[in-house]
Amino acid sequence: MRDLDREETYLVDRQGLALELRDLVGTGPVPQGTYPGPHGVLAYGEGRFAAELLGLPEWVEEGTLFLLEGGYDLGEAAAMGLVAESGRARVVRVGFRPGVDVHVPPSPLSPYRYLRFLLLATGQEEALKEVDEKLLQERRRLGPEIPLGENPAKFLAYTLLERLPLFYSPFFRPLEGAAQSLFARIGKSLSLTPPYSALEFFLTGLEARHEQGDPLAAVLLGGGEALALAKEILETRVDALAEVPPPEGSRLAQAMALWYRLAWTAYYLALLYGVDPSDQEVLERLREVS
Repeated sequence: MRDLDREETYLVDRQGLALELRDLVGTGPVPQGTYPGPHGVLAYGEGRFAAELLGLPEWVEEGTLFLLEGGYDLGEAAAMGLVAESGRARVVRVGFRPGVDVHVPPSPLSPYRYLRFLLLATGQEEALKEVDEKLLQERRRLGPEIPLGENPAKFLAYTLLERLPLFYSPFFRPLEGAAQSLFARIGKSLSLTPPYSALEFFLTGLEARHEQGDPLAAVLLGGGEALALAKEILETRVDALAEVPPPEGSRLAQAMALWYRLAWTAYYLALLYGVDPSDQEVLERLREVS
């Protein structure tokens, strides 16, 4: 088994994703000022999680409508942009396509950069400050120089090795999809997210699969009564169970801190599998056609 505390394990990270993870806080475009409200957000691809975090409406008749063109929309973003520009609201295109107003290069870590831009553009500097503080706190204990015994991301990666993660986050369900995306894109691994009726799914579908010996690992994100019930059900239905509690703070800061820890976990999991955690060439071809 590969050792995450040995330097040679990191040789597969040929494009230096660890450096991007380490230096993520504070990166991304900065607006010249606050855009007039009310604010709305239409988001695709890499920008979708940022929009879900803020919970802004998808449409406004006046004010500013941010169009996050994060790719993989098969032309829908361009079409919606044309519709939006026919209204009275100012449309601000953010993404990596030619002709955008604000450029955000493609990256599995771009959700943070979209969120940072939106918080600054809508006058929520204090919320951004809290998010950045939580991410910096996480960074101090997640980097490659922190040994396994003190590094929760490394420990979780070993727990998930050769297992199929099942992510459940009742305090903020969109975090499940964001985690699934991180593990697919960085960890090069498959993971599951439950349907809306998650507890019912755990009681029925997982019972059948567990009897067949599936190596499932439940990753419970956050806290609360629903998570406690899920833990009680899942303990006898999965191969391993990991609880990832959030730090103190607002739901926005908590969700981003958990997202950041999972990004590091996906990175370490890729190293354990011996694959490059950076984007594959096939993603660039997909971006070109979508």
